[in-house]
Amino acid sequence: MKNQKGVIHLALPLVLLLAAAFFALIYFGIIQNPFKNLNLFSSSPKVDLKTEYKNPFDKETQYVNPFDNYKNPFVTN
Repeated sequence: MKNQKGVIHLALPLVLLLAAAFFALIYFGIIQNPFKNLNLFSSSPKVDLKTEYKNPFDKETQYVNPFDNYKNPFVTN
């Protein structure tokens, strides 16, 4: 095989060098962090909690299935 000349083998070290220089500039405070105001993982959904308590044994608060054919013999209406 012939010895082929090219510059693509310099691409990875060049990208790594530029990335290291970018992080060094941010670390020493020469430039401001452009990613500081991004809230990718810190935002969480807000859930409203109910403070009312309803008695589950109260007849008015129980669910009644209107399509149910089965009638419980122990329930007196």
